[in-house]
Formats: sequence, structure tokens, C-alpha cells
Amino acid sequence: MEAIEPNLFALVLFALTWAVFCVGAIQVAGMLPLSAAPEAVRTPDGVALVIANVLLLAAVLILTCAYGYNELRWTSSIVVGGMIFLLAPFLIQDLPENLKNGKAGLLILFVLSLAALGLLHSGGATDFLTGPLIR
Repeated sequence: MEAIEPNLFALVLFALTWAVFCVGAIQVAGMLPLSAAPEAVRTPDGVALVIANVLLLAAVLILTCAYGYNELRWTSSIVVGGMIFLLAPFLIQDLPENLKNGKAGLLILFVLSLAALGLLHSGGATDFLTGPLIR
């Protein structure tokens, strides 16, 4: 494995956070436009959850891409990221209806996005904010 990707910890961290982004983006995309969202999501707290998840997913996307750029070989990022991107819809389709189209699923996504941001911060993904992006 050392010949393929020497930084296995970074690869696992990238895969986990990229999976959170891909699954979350598919779930939030199913809630948009808000006028066509399920009834439970069109409430004020449901709309707030959708907006919060969009903002958190944007942060997860930016930090995950920066982390992958700084810590991984580009081939590892492309192969692992592509496989997760292609398999993410299959993770969503088998969820129960209340998780796919309800506030419970949005709340779980909110918590997973916060956890992904925490993992990225502990892995050093926010270091580029204080230093140069290019190594």
C-alpha cells in the first residue's frame, strides 16, 4: 500500500469526509427547490436545517478538497473520490423515507457534517488558512 499511497491516515480521513459531502449533497439536492420539498421540510425549522446543511456541506467540500490536495497523491484523490461519488446514490436510496425526506435525516446530516468538519480540523485541514495553499 505504501507504493500506492504513503499517507493511509489522510486517505481514510479524505474518504470519510468526502463520503459525508457526497451523500449530504444528494440528500439536500432532493430538498431543493424548497417549494417542492416534502411538507415537513417546508416549515421554518426545516428550511433553517436545509440552509444550515448547505453551508456546512460547502465548508466540508472546501476543506476536504484542500486536505486532499495537500496530503494525498492526486491519483489517490481521484480514484477514491470517484468511487465514493459513484456509490453515494446507493447509500441514499435504501434509507427509510423519514430519513430521506424528513427533518430527522437533515438533523443527522447536520451532525455528520459537524463531525466531518471536526475530523478535518483535527487532521490539519484548516492549516492552509494560516499558511500557503501550495506545498
